[in-house]
Amino acid sequence: MKLMVVDDEPILLNGIIRMIEKANTSFTEIVGASDGIDALHKLATFQPDLILTDIHMPEMDGLALIKEVQAQHFGNRFVIITGYDDFAYARQALRYQVVDYLLKPINKVELVGVLEKVEQTIRIEQRQMREHDLLMLKEHLLYDMPYEDMPLKPEQLHTLLPDPFVTMLVFQPDENTPMLTAERLKQLCNQLSEMPFKAYSFQSRFLRQTVVILNGMHVPTEAELQVACGDLLESKSTPYIGLAIGGSGRKMDIDNLRELYMEAVASMLFNRHFANCSISFYRRDAERMGHELALAQESDRMIALEQIAKEMQALHLHLSDCDHQHIRLRELVLSLVSDHNQKVGTMFDVANHSKLTGQLLPFERRPEHSQPHTQAIDKIVSFVEQNYKLDLSLDVVADHVQMHPNYISMLFRKEMDLTFLHYLHTFRLTKAKQFMQDHPDWPINTIAELVGYENPRHFFKVFKKFENTTPGQYRLGSSSI
Repeated sequence: MKLMVVDDEPILLNGIIRMIEKANTSFTEIVGASDGIDALHKLATFQPDLILTDIHMPEMDGLALIKEVQAQHFGNRFVIITGYDDFAYARQALRYQVVDYLLKPINKVELVGVLEKVEQTIRIEQRQMREHDLLMLKEHLLYDMPYEDMPLKPEQLHTLLPDPFVTMLVFQPDENTPMLTAERLKQLCNQLSEMPFKAYSFQSRFLRQTVVILNGMHVPTEAELQVACGDLLESKSTPYIGLAIGGSGRKMDIDNLRELYMEAVASMLFNRHFANCSISFYRRDAERMGHELALAQESDRMIALEQIAKEMQALHLHLSDCDHQHIRLRELVLSLVSDHNQKVGTMFDVANHSKLTGQLLPFERRPEHSQPHTQAIDKIVSFVEQNYKLDLSLDVVADHVQMHPNYISMLFRKEMDLTFLHYLHTFRLTKAKQFMQDHPDWPINTIAELVGYENPRHFFKVFKKFENTTPGQYRLGSSSI
């Protein structure tokens, strides 16, 4: 974690930094600043998790620094250093989101205690933010939710996925095989984390899919996946005998994760019906993972294509309501099939390949409905209005109203010209603004929780995105009217 210490007395500044370094806290990156002006200059390139600042400093005192840091969004967590004579001043500082204060002379035990308390708070918030970002990522990958409708931008994914290589794995059982249990999935992610990869996972009961995202300094090798997946790759003797596993192309691409997900789905379908192996990756330029490819006979290939067509016809209903998604998935599957036929020594002539391309997945467009789906929309809106304070997601709402997530997404885009998530944020922010006007003395954090945002930082980010101002600035503006 990162820490900035601000004090105009060099002896005190260096002494505090030495205390923290010797205490071996989680604050391993520490920058000192000689006053408020120096701090603002360094904050332009150094973004700390906590700022520890003295109150009395020349030119810019501690409170002025805090207000300026907040205005420029350089930080939002502060601990102040004060003397007994300034105790009333310190209490006033608590109004500016100062989380704690330390009295001079600085006691090492008290200093470490405050830092440990702040560290615990930061870790809780980081976990909440990670869970929130993963939920947003799930909505984007599985239901094609556009980034512009979410408080999650592609560049923010670099915090979640900081390493250069990303691999997507999709696990999908057949109708007679159970999905991965939570315990087995946790074991899988723990083993991958020890290798070391950052491993994130989520599941969709509607798609009957488990998605695992791996982020690391290299791509996972066959040996690493064998260790982590174990019985899943040797599924003939386990409850997961009908489990198909597909992986995305192994490349550096965190700005187009939806494409990696589509590659993994295509590889999973190919794995189930064409490959005589436990896992397939979308790779056309390299040998597949240590296993022979099956289906050398033309008749077997045709049967497999028909089976894929049936499975993708069902999957068609789960994809977003965009033809290009279906066309792209078909292209990915066909490229794997074509690559397979080259490896087994059978080349399609142009006519035969064109015939197979036309036969594979003749997607049927959804029929246009002559009447608006007003009853379905009303049911969803009613549920949101009654439960907006809860931790809602597209999956949660779909489960309660007994509709498929993509059906809900399609309805909102078609009938209301916005996404479900956009509607949910708009409704919550309307409630929040009403609370601010009716109760100007309520803390922003309390209002955030009342409208369904457990983490105030998420609320701040969503409010700024949709209202183009901060909650505090909005409150000041509305109170002056």
